[in-house]
Amino acid sequence: MQIWKMPAAGGEAQPVTKDGGSAAYESRDGQFLFYTKARNVAGIWRVPVEGGEETLVLDTHMAGYWSAWTVVEQGIYFLTAEKMGRPAVEFFSLTTGRVTEVAPLAKPFKLAANPEGLSVSPDGRWILYTQEDQRDTDLMRVENFR
Repeated sequence: MQIWKMPAAGGEAQPVTKDGGSAAYESRDGQFLFYTKARNVAGIWRVPVEGGEETLVLDTHMAGYWSAWTVVEQGIYFLTAEKMGRPAVEFFSLTTGRVTEVAPLAKPFKLAANPEGLSVSPDGRWILYTQEDQRDTDLMRVENFR
């Protein structure tokens, strides 16, 4: 998987990433693209939108929640579970490089079919994520179906 860009008016697509890329967010100033490489590659990466060197920004203990993160002007909010069974919202400051816990979560969260697993309001007052309260399945037997 790679991330590509093309002019809105049409034209030829150009690759932005070289060594894999998915679940991308553009920085608020439009200078950088933040992204993950793939499910089996840790961390959040960044590359200048106009091209350049890919840089590892945040190598963290996301414990399989690779797509549950978002970029804001000051940094990156992400869901993590350093210790399985204890998920939390954490914040990585682009200025200081420090990770701080914002809020522990009472229950595990569920990633929907789309890649966005976390959202923060523009004013930074609200965080939205999907919580899984129940999961079940049924096994059904069908008789005389032929």
